[in-house]
Amino acid sequence: MKNKKYFLGLLSAIFSFGLLFGCNGVDENEPDPTEEPSEQQQDNNNNE
Repeated sequence: MKNKKYFLGLLSAIFSFGLLFGCNGVDENEPDPTEEPSEQQQDNNNNE
């Protein structure tokens, strides 16, 4: 009985840490929409 409680507690802790730290939902390759466009993009728009 005690082993079952320890196992369930450990399993709950693992799932909790996974939810907190594993699911951040931020793609590192995607640019931040709050940043201003770079100068190169602005120059390309002016040349058209």
